[in-house]
This record gives sequence, C-alpha cells and structure tokens, in this order.
Amino acid sequence: MTPNHPTRPTPPDTLLAGWFVAVPEPVKGGNLPLTDRLTTASACLIDQLPEDDSWFATADEARAACAPLPIPTAARLYALLIPADHAVGFVADIRASGMHEPVLLPHLDENLPAPAPPSTEGGSELGWEVLGYDMGMVHTWLCNDLHADAVRELGVHTDDRGLLPDRHSAERVAAWANARDDTKPVTWVPARLIEWDTPLEGRPAPATDARHVPASPSLLGGLFRRAAGLLSMGQP
Repeated sequence: MTPNHPTRPTPPDTLLAGWFVAVPEPVKGGNLPLTDRLTTASACLIDQLPEDDSWFATADEARAACAPLPIPTAARLYALLIPADHAVGFVADIRASGMHEPVLLPHLDENLPAPAPPSTEGGSELGWEVLGYDMGMVHTWLCNDLHADAVRELGVHTDDRGLLPDRHSAERVAAWANARDDTKPVTWVPARLIEWDTPLEGRPAPATDARHVPASPSLLGGLFRRAAGLLSMGQP
C-alpha cells in the first residue's frame, strides 16, 4: 500500500481546479484495476455528493453543501489539481461542452480573473489520474476501458486507489490516450488528487447506501444522473 503524504505548497505550475466530495468504491471485475476503494474525480465510476451539483470553488462550500445530506462514512473531501501546461485543452473542452462546469473555469482559465490562491493545507497527496471533459462531466481514462491496454503497452501500474504513481506516468497515459481514436472525444490531461482523511459532517447514511462498481461501466445505464456521460462513452 502506498502511504499518503502531507501536501506541500501547490507548485506554481500546478493549478487547483476545484473541490468535490466522493465515496471511494470497490471494483471486483471488468477492465478496471481491482481495488476496495477506487478513487477518481469522475462521477462515472464513484458517487459524488451532492448528486446534482458536486463541484465547488472552495473546500468550505463543499462541506457546507454536504452538511444537510445523508453522508456515507467513507465519503471524503478531495481537491483536483491540473498542471498549468495541460489546462488549455481541458478548459477548451469545458467551454465547447453544451453543459459546461463554470466552477472549474476560474482557477484554470488564464482569460478569467484569478481567484485568491487556494490552500490544500491538511490534505494528503494521493496520486495521479488522467481526465477529460465531455457532455458536462469530468471523465476518467478508466471508464474508457484503457486500463489493461495501458498496463500492457506502456508498462504503467496503478495503486490501491486505482491511481497512477506520478506525473510522468499520467502524462504518458494522457499522450497515449490522445493518440487513440477509440476513446471519448476529449483532450486527456494528467491530474493530481488530494484527500482530507476526515469524515464529513452530515446526516448518517443508511446502511444500504454502499454499492459495488459493476464489472463493466456500461452497466451503469440505470443511474439517471450519469446518463449524459454514458451517452458519450461509445462515441469515437
């Protein structure tokens, strides 16, 4: 198991895109890394809270939005960071989307007034993943059935969270995914996650709240809030 490390000040070449609350979930099969706690910034594969509006400009806003909700004990607060030299493509896809996510733009778009530098004090560095933006949602490379191919062709490996170990690995996967013609029509970018290992304050969640990620992401079609993302999964 790879230990978490306390965060250092955010490097000037890394931009903090936003905060979200999510519930790491087990994966037992399919073209995904086998893990008891898959962690990602994409709601394609794990639950984010609240369901309808899960991205926030500050950590306090994220905590406040979750306070009146039933919160699973495994839910945690996360920050998403993207290297500055990869932000342009990500921002362009957000702006081109018919349902763009304005919360992510102020920290990433150099054409907008920059907010006060956000703090990640108290958080722990988790690892890296590869993300893209399409149809109003943040998507992960893992929901594009790329994991097994990347392990075989690039020799990369994911940890016990389903995350890549470093920026170099994430950049290699992003470049490789961008060169393919069988993924979502997005600009894939490396991204780093930070976690606050403190339970969220909220109403206790029912014991039946837990669920397992199905063997194939395509089986998530019954979840209405992810319908927009799933419609684009099969598009070249």
